[in-house]
Amino acid sequence: MAGPWAAQHESALHERRGHDRQRAAGAGPNHQLVFVDRVLITLVYLRLHLPHAALA
Repeated sequence: MAGPWAAQHESALHERRGHDRQRAAGAGPNHQLVFVDRVLITLVYLRLHLPHAALA
């Protein structure tokens, strides 16, 4: 189900841009938090109810 939608979406983007993508799909920074950081942020969020923007 996702395959045909992704192809149609990319086709619409191609028409709007007028050229192919300049970077490969999935390119760019990949910000991943290690498990300990995820646990820490989760506990801070649950304790202080800070918005996600403040935790970032």
